[in-house]
This record gives sequence, C-alpha cells and structure tokens, in this order.
Amino acid sequence: MERGLSAAVAALSGLFALSWSLFLLSEGPKLDPDVLGVAVVCLVQAVVTVGRHLRRRPMSRKDAGAALALAVVGPAVLALGGTSRVLVGQRCLVAAPAVLLATVLLPRAACWWTCVTAIGAQAATGWPADGPAVALESVWPVVATAVAGGVLVPVMRAAGERADRAQQLVRAVKVRAARAEGRREAHRYFQGMLHDEVSTALQAISLGGAPVAGLREAAADAVAALAAAPAGKGRGGRTDLAAVVGALRIPGGTEPTIELPGPVPVPAAVADAAAGAAREALRNVQKHAGAEAVHVRLEEGTRGGPEDVASSEGFTLSITDDGTGFAAEKLAATSVGLRRSVIRRMAAVGGWAEVLSAPGRGTTVRLQWCPPAGGPMPGVGEAGTGTADDLIGRMRAAVGDVRGPLAAVCLPFLAIMGVIAAIHTARSPGTGHLLLWYAILAAITVALLLRAAEGIPRPAAGIASAFAVAGALGSFHTLPLSGLADYTSWPIGAVTPLLTLLVIVRPAWEALTALAVEQAGIVVLVLAGPPIASSPGATVALVVPALCSPALGVIAGLAIGRTVARLGGATARAESDRSAALASEAARQAREELHRGRLVALGEEILPLLISVGTGECTPDDPDIRRRARLLAGAVRDEMHLPGVLGSATRTLLSRARAADCAVFIQSDSDDMPPHAMLRLLLETALRHGPTPRELYLTVNVVPGGLRPSLVLLPGNEERARALREAVAEDGATAVVRDSPSSTYVETGIRTP
Repeated sequence: MERGLSAAVAALSGLFALSWSLFLLSEGPKLDPDVLGVAVVCLVQAVVTVGRHLRRRPMSRKDAGAALALAVVGPAVLALGGTSRVLVGQRCLVAAPAVLLATVLLPRAACWWTCVTAIGAQAATGWPADGPAVALESVWPVVATAVAGGVLVPVMRAAGERADRAQQLVRAVKVRAARAEGRREAHRYFQGMLHDEVSTALQAISLGGAPVAGLREAAADAVAALAAAPAGKGRGGRTDLAAVVGALRIPGGTEPTIELPGPVPVPAAVADAAAGAAREALRNVQKHAGAEAVHVRLEEGTRGGPEDVASSEGFTLSITDDGTGFAAEKLAATSVGLRRSVIRRMAAVGGWAEVLSAPGRGTTVRLQWCPPAGGPMPGVGEAGTGTADDLIGRMRAAVGDVRGPLAAVCLPFLAIMGVIAAIHTARSPGTGHLLLWYAILAAITVALLLRAAEGIPRPAAGIASAFAVAGALGSFHTLPLSGLADYTSWPIGAVTPLLTLLVIVRPAWEALTALAVEQAGIVVLVLAGPPIASSPGATVALVVPALCSPALGVIAGLAIGRTVARLGGATARAESDRSAALASEAARQAREELHRGRLVALGEEILPLLISVGTGECTPDDPDIRRRARLLAGAVRDEMHLPGVLGSATRTLLSRARAADCAVFIQSDSDDMPPHAMLRLLLETALRHGPTPRELYLTVNVVPGGLRPSLVLLPGNEERARALREAVAEDGATAVVRDSPSSTYVETGIRTP
C-alpha cells in the first residue's frame, strides 16, 4: 500500500516537473531572478521526489518539512515582486507538493497543520494583489488535493488492514480444512499400511508353514512401515515408475512375466500409490488365486477412465493372473484389500483402478493415472492486463471495497468544483447552461462511483467520457479562451473527477484517450483562435497550467489505481503461496499426530513381536510366537474396522477373549467413521460381565446422522444382558437389548456431528 502511495506522489511530482520545465523554457529569459529561483527550486524538488521513488528510497518527514518550507517561502518571494508575474495555476504548484507529502508522510494532526499553513501562505500572499475573493478561489486545487489526500490515505490504509485481517481469517480456515484433510489422508494411509504390511506379516507368522526367511522379511517390512508411518504421504519430486515396478516381488510358485517400457517419470506420491496397489494385487494372487502365471505390464498412456476417455499421458499398470477368479460384480464393500489398498490408493492421487475377473478366468487389476489438465493456475495477472473485472478484483484484494477510496478521491473535487462553477456562473451572464451541464456530469460521476464495486460497463464509461469532454470543449463557445489564465475556464478542470474515476476502475487507455482528446482540443482552439498572450512563450506559459488541471487528477488516479492493483495481485499471489505453505504444514502435522496417536497403543503390543521376528531374536515356528501373532492379527483387524476407537483396555479384553477361544468378528461398512465411546462401552461391558462368550459379532453401519452398532454374543447370558442395558441407559442412549439362552442381542443408535 505504501508503495502505491509513493507511486502516486512520484507521478504527480513528475507532472509538476514537466509544468515547471515548460514554464522555464517558455518564460526563462524574461523571468525576474526571484521568480526564476523559485521555479528552479520547485523543479529540483519535484525531480528529487521522482528520483527517490524510482530508486526505491522511502521518503521521510524531512521531505515533507522541506516541501512546507518551500510552500511558505516561495509565495512570499513571489509576492515581494508582485504575484501577477506568475499565473494562478502555476502558483498552485508551489504549495501542492507540501500538501501532497503531508497527507502521505505525516500524522493526522501534523498533516492538517501543514496543509493549513501551505494553503494559508498561498492565499495570504495573493490577497493584496488579487483581492480576498480571487485569493481564496485560487487555492481550490490545493484545498481539493489536501481534502482528497487527507481522506484517501487513511481510508486506503484502513482498508489494507481490513484486507490483512480478512486474509488471516481465510488462512485460518484453510489451515483448519487442511488439518481435517490431513487427518483423513493419514487415516486412509494408516489403514492401508495396517492391511498391507502389518496384518499380512502377523497372519503369515500365525499360520506357519512359510519359509522362515520370508517371514522375517515380511516382519522387517512391517516394522519399517510402522516406523515411517508418522510421515505418511507427501514425498515430493518425481520417480521412475518403471524402476519401481521392476523391483516388485512376484509371488513364489508362479511363472512371472514383466513388460516395461522406457522410463516413466511420475510424481513420487503417484509412484508410491501405484506400487502399494500393485503389491496388494500380487498378495491376493499369492493368497487367493491359485495361479500358475502372473503377467505385469506397464504402458504409457491410459485406456480410458471414469469418463472413458483415452490419453497418451500418464500410465496403465496391469497385473493379470490365470487363477480361479471370482465374480467381480459381487466384490464386497468391506473387502479391505481391494477397497483400501488398491482402489482408494489410486483415487487418493487422482488415478483410478478397476478389477476384471470371472470364475475360472483369472483376474486382472488395472491401475491408471493421468496428470491433471494443464493451464494457467487460478489467480490474478499483472496490473494493466486483463479485463476491467480483473482490475477490480486485484484492487479488491488490496483495499477491499473500492468505493470508499474512490469516493475520497472524487467527492471533494466534485464539491469544490461545484462551488467554483456556481461562483463563475453568477459572474458570467449567459453561462447557466454550463452549470446545468456540470450538475449532470456530477450526477453521472456519482452514479458510476456507486457502480464501481461491480464494474462499470464500457458503453457507460464511453458515453460519460464523451459527454464530459464535449461539454468542456464546447464551453469555449460561451467562455473566452483568455479564461485559461484563471478559473473562468473552470469546465476544463470539471472533467477531472470523472476521468480520475474511470482511469482507476477501467482500462487506462479509455480515460487517457478522453484526456488526450480534451488536451488536443484546447491546443487546437488556442492555435485556431485569436491570440491570448503577447508571445508564443507567454501562450505556452498560460496554457500549460490549464492543461495540468485535469491531468493532475488523472495521472494521480492512474498511479494509485495501477499500483494498488499490482499490489493486490501480488498480495493475492503471496497469500495463495502462504496459505498453501500453511495448509501443507498443517496437513503434515495432522498426519503425524494421528499416526503417532494410533501407533502409541499398537506399537507397544505389535512392534516387539515383529522386531524379534525380523531380527531373528526368535523363531516364527515357536508355537507361543504364532499364538501371539494370531491374537495381534485379530487386534489389527479390529483396528482396521474400528479405526481409533479401541483403547488399550478394550484391546486387552478382546485379546483375552480370543485367547479363551472366543471367535471375535468386527465389521463396519465404512473405514471413515468417526470414533465414538459407545462402541468401546458395548465391547468392554460385554466382555467384563458373565463368562467369556463363544462368539462375539459387532457390526457398525453408518446411517444418516450417525452410526447404528449391533452386538451379538453367543450364547446368551442374563447378567451380561442386564449390564449392557444399564450401561447404555447411563450413557443417555436408547437401545434394544434381547437375551435368550442362545444369544444376547443389542442394537443402539449413535448421533455423530
């Protein structure tokens, strides 16, 4: 924001420098030494201000103090020899820099004192020669600059602070969303890791019969997966998928065939997902298919996906066996391996998977991924490019609602110009139509200002500009061209608020074209009309201040609008980068928190066994090791079906029940269900009361608004049924509890947020 204000000051200072340069070139030989000295000092001051901005050296309060000194001393020097030697419009350029710098650099109180001092110095020095009315009228451009700057600068800074606060809120929302997504991603990753590595290793150890070296390798792989779990997904860079596929272990006892193209570079996360899904497909071949041959084929491009559109980009990885096959259309929703480890792995990275199988015809698992469509990243472009809507969007990113700052720029000029127009209309008979023209112009400007937040249509902007410029140039049909020397030619400056508004909110060339037409029209009228000064140099000195009157506002608006829009674009891009970084970090932290929380309990029970098997400290053929592996495999299955629900006490009770030959079956129709204490309550109450059941079945269904768990225990037990009924009632829930000698049945409902 400060850079935008500095750019506006520099742009106006450049215009001041141009005006003083033309003044010196046209009148230099005829100027008195005191006038020449004031003009040179003003020119140097303007050039220095522009130079400081171009060199990115910030201006300070000392610059405002120097400008104030010049605003007080300069008019006094000119007054000593007679203020009539310099036109009123040129004299305004002595005080204007002080007012401009004060509004940008000084605190509010000091700013107003500086403005009053500079304006008062100009009015006081012109009073004796021009009279009080003309002296007060002559300071209106400086007054308008002070009012506009005094209102605009605080409004823009306050709007910038509001935008910063709003962006902080947006960042907080994005971080919360990223944490939630990170936890979901971590949950899916953890579920797949439990199934692919841990459960597979424990089941293999518990069953026995496999080569000891293979069991130790599986245990070591599971330990490595648990150790890496806190980091979860998120590996960056690119990986050659062909090399990854070539390193896959093909099940023993089958005749493997692997077809690979050349290198297939893909994002590392995609390679990880495809490799994990392929490993699970190969495990299924080993465990279920009874296959004699396995064919693995990696191809570049996809054969069609969810929308059945083929692509030459991406890859297709197929794992085909000649085993028994199955009815693919009857694939259960609770099939953990295919659902979590194959289909969801690919979906999580933007790919897809399909399973093709039929009884007696083998199985093909096809994994496909295609990079997302390219194109420009969403965001904002550079200032000066794009449509008017783009421009408004960039400005909104910097200052919020643009109408406040625009009103601060335009309304003071409209009000002061209205007073000037009324005064001169009263002095000049036959010019009432010009006052009516100005009233209409002011109404149009206010109407467009109110429309600025939504964008001003090009036709409306064009019609308004044509009306303004035509009226300003047409005023010389009534007003004399010699009025350019004072404010008799007020319609020339009356277009300033409208063009300033349009140059900020519309493409700059539109308002600049209108300004150029007006300026060219004035020059043509002066050249074609009767002489208005004694020499060409005097004519230039007379016309230049009149041309600067509308140009000052338009150039200031252009500098402020474009710089603010550029800052808005940079703000939006920087905010997007910051938000992405914060979101990524929040997701990473959420992954680690969830993984570590779930590993604390599981690791205490599972890691020691897997480490001892993987390092060879114990033999997997030991019956006690196999028994422990069987119990822990059951605990892992429980964790996969009820993720994050079972605490240490619940797992201990379930292990004891299994050790007592209780068959435990836990299933859920979703692995994304929210954890709830009621599930622990049901299990712990059932296992703490009465004898150990022979069979325990817990099924959890996700229903709209919550969960519906049902618990069945065989055989029935009156004490257990009573304890379950009381526990559910104490928890404030309602349940159906039925007991008979053959079974105990409990069904309840759980509301979830």
